[in-house]
Amino acid sequence: MLAADKLLLQSSIRQNAISLKEKEFSLHHGNFNAVGTQAAVLAGFTVTAFIEFDCPDGSPRTLKFFYYIASIVSLSANILCVANTTFLSVWGTGLAMRGPDGSMARAVDGMYQLRRNVFLLFGVGMMSLLFTGIFGSWLLMDPEAAAASTLLLTYAIYLTFKSYKSITNLFHFDEDDAVNFDDLLDATSSLIPTAKSASAGFVGAMRRTSSANSAAGSPFAANGAADGRAAGGKIEVV
Repeated sequence: MLAADKLLLQSSIRQNAISLKEKEFSLHHGNFNAVGTQAAVLAGFTVTAFIEFDCPDGSPRTLKFFYYIASIVSLSANILCVANTTFLSVWGTGLAMRGPDGSMARAVDGMYQLRRNVFLLFGVGMMSLLFTGIFGSWLLMDPEAAAASTLLLTYAIYLTFKSYKSITNLFHFDEDDAVNFDDLLDATSSLIPTAKSASAGFVGAMRRTSSANSAAGSPFAANGAADGRAAGGKIEVV
């Protein structure tokens, strides 16, 4: 009875630890979905700017070069961001839900390690789109209007970078102080027997019981021996 209660307690602790780890998984999954959605919107804007834009005749080749390069960089970064968030959401969820023991922690750690790549691609795509607007304004507008648009877009780039720095500093914390449930998962995994070890223990116990009954001359063994002799010694009872 006490052994069963101990096993139940250990299983309950591990289940609660996995439930807490699942909340962290949901956090990363929601962040990736939000970033992927915004990257898809920016990619749509970039495709429109790339396809629908018609450069005026006699436009400087240098401006056209930088305009199209900025458009391609923005489109590539945003598409890569959408692809990465999709891959992480699909395969990360599959590993966490259908994988072997310990898959939830593995999925969460993988998402956490790859989050910086996703955010970097999103930032590159967004900044490249703003530079596309700057170069496009010089191709379409008069010099005065183009200069004013350049100032506004440059200020938008500055405010975006400033907001990024201020927000990250506001919510920054040391990773060493972050809440971690790996100690609970590791401790309970070493205490809870696996199905293979439990089956092996059950078979071993049955063998020991059978050996003890045979050594003690149990009635089952005696009846088996008698039946064997009655059959002319064709059946040997071990």
